[in-house]
Amino acid sequence: MRHFLIKLKGLVNTLGEILHGRPLVVVSISSDCARAGRLAALGFLPGNRIRVSRVAPLGDPISIEMDGQEISVRRAEAALIEVSEIP
Repeated sequence: MRHFLIKLKGLVNTLGEILHGRPLVVVSISSDCARAGRLAALGFLPGNRIRVSRVAPLGDPISIEMDGQEISVRRAEAALIEVSEIP
């Protein structure tokens, strides 16, 4: 499904590339890294709606709003999360 979205409209980006304030949905988490389990435990699961609420002045960390809570992740961790914008 991920490859279909990329080829069809180019809708999938990593969370580290997104500007704050836009509503997003998690598409997938890269499983190439040990941090994927931590991100899944925090709630970054496919289908969950999120929004980048704040970005630190130097760009790291990123604060994400999800299910009424704020979660901060490093930009390197955000790069593991693939998201799609909600129209």
